[in-house]
Amino acid sequence: MAAPLDTPVYLKAGESLPIADGAGLEVKCVRGYLWITQHGDLEDRVVGSGESFVLDRPGLSLVTALGEPALLVVQPGSIIARRSLRRAA
Repeated sequence: MAAPLDTPVYLKAGESLPIADGAGLEVKCVRGYLWITQHGDLEDRVVGSGESFVLDRPGLSLVTALGEPALLVVQPGSIIARRSLRRAA
């Protein structure tokens, strides 16, 4: 199911958000820490609250809440999730 962009997405600790073909999308960490891994990239990224990273590879990327729950926003483009996304309160 696709979620609207700019909608805050809450991830539980260790939970991942798959992003399909997200090259050019910006992942903004609002709260917590995010571990970002991209298909074909040997270097993973960790971003914290207030930081962002622009995906620069085609294919599947995974954004994972690292060690604690996290809140993030993805813009522009679309995100693909395996389940319905929960809106932040």
